[in-house]
Amino acid sequence: MSPSTSAQPKTLAEDLRGRSDDHIARLLTSRPDLLHPVPSDMRALTTRAATSPSIARYLDTVDCLHHFALRIASEQTATEPTTLEQVVDAIVREVCDESIRIPAQDAVEQLRLAALLWGTNERLHVVTAVRDQVATAPVPTWPAPSCSAEQAGNEDSTIEQADIRGGIVAQELIETIEEIGDLWALTPGPILRSGGLSARALEALAASLGRPKQEIAVCLDLAWSAGLVAQGSTGADIGWMPTTGFESWSAEPAAKRWAAIARTWRGRPSVTGDRPLVDTENALIRTWRSHLLAVLADAPRACDLQTALAIVDYRWPRRRGTRRTEVLEATWTEAEQLGILVDGILTDSGRKLASDAALAALSSSIGRTLPAEVDEVHIQADHTIVAPGPLEPALGRKLRTIADVESRGHATVFRLTNASIKRALGIEPDPKVWHQFLEDIGSKGLPQPVAYLINDAARKIPARQQLHTAPAEPTPVRHASIKASPTRVEKALDILRARDERHIPQIVAELADEEVPTMEGAAVVAALRYSIDHHETVRISHAESDGSTALLLVDPIRLGGGSLTAYDHHGEQVRTFAISRISGVATVRISA
Repeated sequence: MSPSTSAQPKTLAEDLRGRSDDHIARLLTSRPDLLHPVPSDMRALTTRAATSPSIARYLDTVDCLHHFALRIASEQTATEPTTLEQVVDAIVREVCDESIRIPAQDAVEQLRLAALLWGTNERLHVVTAVRDQVATAPVPTWPAPSCSAEQAGNEDSTIEQADIRGGIVAQELIETIEEIGDLWALTPGPILRSGGLSARALEALAASLGRPKQEIAVCLDLAWSAGLVAQGSTGADIGWMPTTGFESWSAEPAAKRWAAIARTWRGRPSVTGDRPLVDTENALIRTWRSHLLAVLADAPRACDLQTALAIVDYRWPRRRGTRRTEVLEATWTEAEQLGILVDGILTDSGRKLASDAALAALSSSIGRTLPAEVDEVHIQADHTIVAPGPLEPALGRKLRTIADVESRGHATVFRLTNASIKRALGIEPDPKVWHQFLEDIGSKGLPQPVAYLINDAARKIPARQQLHTAPAEPTPVRHASIKASPTRVEKALDILRARDERHIPQIVAELADEEVPTMEGAAVVAALRYSIDHHETVRISHAESDGSTALLLVDPIRLGGGSLTAYDHHGEQVRTFAISRISGVATVRISA
């Protein structure tokens, strides 16, 4: 049933007043920004629902068909109202496929429910602020792209098989991060003046670890984002080195180590580019990553990259373009290196990650697929050591100190050399300690040639090796998105229907204790411009005429002439603010 089945309303406000509680609740649920703060009456709800930022935020969540339906409706209502039948008929003609008729009708009804269209089936109107935002909406692909078709080469792939292979990749990821941290503790990575790590240093690191450069780059960025590596002082210089947080992370079980990295990856506002350890953040990247994960989680079977990109472009057509495609391609590669995407199949732990599961759930999921760690190795007389599986963290760290990795595979082969033993003696100068360590982990004791090699290297004890550690970076705060909870929807209905005569507080309780940072004028303008481009709700610190400073919740609409035009959620109207009076800007995350 349509939101309004009564007599033809003359305005959007009249349309909303005539809607049932159920339809108003569904409107608020589909557009949660209308609830923050709760509007004081129907007039305030109408004003807010018709503003460009709120409409843009809703349009960010709907697919190509909805956008195209709005474009058709906008064109047909340029001079007079249209009808539901005319809009649907035009969509069918443009798409050239009769099977789109029912989905088109549903899309129009959803848009009316969301208050972007209003009126009756016989006299349908479009909210004015919608027109410019859908003027170039493309004709949707039909049928809509999907991963339902069998993907070539993946007929035999299953989630169970993907889980097994993903667990092996996940183990390699955390081992690589551990090795990077241990290596940089001895010899910090060089820092470029412009930041990051040079191509030469990256190549040297990849060669030292026997891993591809792209894999090393991703590991570096993940370790940096997780606060495991940072810039620190060596005394005479600065360099990349492990943080104090790296020590505690290394001591955790493998499943928990991976889960911490995976959660960091999901929330990263960036992807790994040509240069690792370089700050290139963009808030949209986090959203685009969640879109790709959602597509893969919904796929009933394997999905190839190009199909996944086509689905993302269809389901979230706004922001489509070269930049988003590049980000999603990089995200696909990172997901493969993280071990959550195997041959186009999202693993069980990947599905948990897509749903933003808690750390414990992620740990439990990946723990079932990680290869079992070993605490015993085979030490051979030719100075090689064979580890038949992934090593326990403490054992692996100590073994990598005294021996170099020679080859990797189902088993890892280490080689003892004069140089590697001297490196170990620089950390622990007593050769007996290293004798005992190898005897304890060896399956058949310590071969005499290996004991002799250690004793020979110990004839001249090297200078004490300093281990470098940087202070741990502050842990990023995960701000949960503000949502349309049933309690808040019910409260809104009480207020809108005048069942609660008390006026809502002018400062939203859940936002009152959050500070807005003080900024320079240029930073304020940049932050406001960014919020306009990305349809964000923001808090601003505004100097009032009486000399006080007010904390306001606003939706910026445009900048110009030294002023900001924005919808003020507290005043429940569109206002103009002098930029010179705004001392700070902070983003508020709102989601459905």
